[in-house]
Amino acid sequence: MLTAIERGEVLPDRHGKVQALDDALGAERELLRLWPLVQRLGRIPFADVVMPQRPAEGYRGSTGKAADQEDDVERRLLLKLAGLGVLSQVAVDEPARQMLEQVLNQAVNVAETYTAQDWEMACADHMHALQTQPPAMVRSGITGDVIALQQALAAPGVREPAELQRAASWMALIQANVLTRLGEYDAARRWWITARHAADASGDLNMRVWALGYEAVFALYSPRSLRTAVALAQKAAALAGRTPSPGLLHAVSAEAQGLAVLGRTEEALEALCHLHDLCEQVTFDEGFAWRADSALFTTSWVHSFVGSDQAADEACDKALSGERGSPTYQNRVNIQLHRAIRASRSGDYERGIKEATELIDGLPVPYRSLMILNTAHRVIEAVPVERRGQLRGFADYRAAIKPPSFGVT
Repeated sequence: MLTAIERGEVLPDRHGKVQALDDALGAERELLRLWPLVQRLGRIPFADVVMPQRPAEGYRGSTGKAADQEDDVERRLLLKLAGLGVLSQVAVDEPARQMLEQVLNQAVNVAETYTAQDWEMACADHMHALQTQPPAMVRSGITGDVIALQQALAAPGVREPAELQRAASWMALIQANVLTRLGEYDAARRWWITARHAADASGDLNMRVWALGYEAVFALYSPRSLRTAVALAQKAAALAGRTPSPGLLHAVSAEAQGLAVLGRTEEALEALCHLHDLCEQVTFDEGFAWRADSALFTTSWVHSFVGSDQAADEACDKALSGERGSPTYQNRVNIQLHRAIRASRSGDYERGIKEATELIDGLPVPYRSLMILNTAHRVIEAVPVERRGQLRGFADYRAAIKPPSFGVT
């Protein structure tokens, strides 16, 4: 019976069977609480269970306080199932994104229990988690907030729709961020679009620029064309005009990095100089994922591709110094990989592969996001194809940077 349940072929159809399983597995009535919801999930559309606008056909005819309380309990159980990995994340993420799109332009009220400050704090917490925790863990924690935000957008009594739309853009950017780190690029691309739509709906210029500039940065770590990343960055810069903001910093950073990888040295260095000039005009806000030392990361990247060995070493040292004491791991690992990239691009292939292998091997598997592995692949790209088979440890390195399974364990 357990094997059939795991394959999705059957569910216990009587309370007695569920009780027996609960007793045998020591589940302390957890299976009994989940059983009614799980039974319905096979027959009721996901969106109707998570965010019912009206009673679903065949679901429940009763109304009133008791029915509302039962709805709330079942939605909490549903989110718990998603967090435990019992539900397919694809089944959770895409309906959640679609529902957010449906309500973005319909919002006229804000639920009394939600404030703009509450949502800003939640988004800032998720942004911090992205820098300090494995991406799969962040993903399991964000789904509940995405659904709650949808409910706030659709709720009656709204006073500040633009603030909620701004929060919706922020939350969509975070979702696209984590999906990129997990290598689910098609889903991420759709969330980037939703983030832009929400930012446009909010009318907030800084949010609109950030949505484009932030997407440009992450395009560098995906299968998208480098020219797409540069085009997104330039579009964000054109939208910003003469108004400096964290979003514009992201855009110029992405442009400099993309141009460096494309080998357009003079343009890349010019963009890098522009970035440092802008940093003197912008008040840093870590909520927008830009810190005072973020420009050092970009400098390390650019010089690793187009600078001299000395300039690259100095840039890496300064960037790593800026990361000292920081609880984040993403930038620190990638900066160390910049050094390996530079070694390979300078012809010291053995050293580049050796340093990168040691770095990846020392990183726990759950933390090996696709942003890190994408940078690790650039060490290989710098090695001529005809030389790869002759390098000691090359096969081991390729195995080490093979994308892992990102299930939460």
